[in-house]
Amino acid sequence: MADYTTLTSDEIRSLLSHYNLGKPDSMIPMEGGQANSSIKITTDQGVYILSVCDEKNNEEVESLTRLLVYLKTRDFPTTRPVETNTGNYLITHENKPVYLKEFIPGQVTRNLSCDMVNQLGKTLAGLHLLPPMEGMKDRFPYGIDFFDEALESDFQHPYLEWLEEKKIYLEQAIDPGMKRGLIHGDIFWDNLVFSQGHLAAVLDFEEACHYYRLFDLGMCSVGCCSRKGSFDREKIKALIHGYQHHSPLTKEEKSQV
Repeated sequence: MADYTTLTSDEIRSLLSHYNLGKPDSMIPMEGGQANSSIKITTDQGVYILSVCDEKNNEEVESLTRLLVYLKTRDFPTTRPVETNTGNYLITHENKPVYLKEFIPGQVTRNLSCDMVNQLGKTLAGLHLLPPMEGMKDRFPYGIDFFDEALESDFQHPYLEWLEEKKIYLEQAIDPGMKRGLIHGDIFWDNLVFSQGHLAAVLDFEEACHYYRLFDLGMCSVGCCSRKGSFDREKIKALIHGYQHHSPLTKEEKSQV
């Protein structure tokens, strides 16, 4: 469990002194973060989110901010980190990494429409067509490459029997020749921001890597096209239709669907 950080007003102002943002008008703690403690900051220059990363180390957050800057230069709709006065994107508070990002106005919508999912498919294809950032990891953090760590542990649970069966199945089923790309890896409805029905941003790139593009479509189907344990086939069709508008599935990918 993370030891979540509570910042005083003086501590927030001290952290903000690393940036050229003007005088803060309001500082409001945000709810809902699972790995960060975040504060919404409003100044005379704009609105920002200050995040203290309670479960990530400096190296991980530095890698994340590098990726966000990379995506910014490619005009991909996601979080925009803010530079410090010294040209960095990372500072620390009590040995925890801290970074500042621009606030993205909009809403998080649990039950996405087919049109929203179609937009997501187009945006996802755009992400996959970007060259992977130099030095990106080429394994998904919770993918099949890491199953053995759980299977070889001393932990006793029926889940491990299920996992071993799935590992055998996946090793036989996955075509290693499928295309890889820069994937998000965790696209669920609560990682999306919509504004007036239009997709404004895809958030939380912590698990991004250079991996099978089809994995992202599968994860997105689970996270955005399912309800109460069942898939919504119309939404999945809308997702794939939007995706193929920019990046048609290959023969190998179609055989895996």
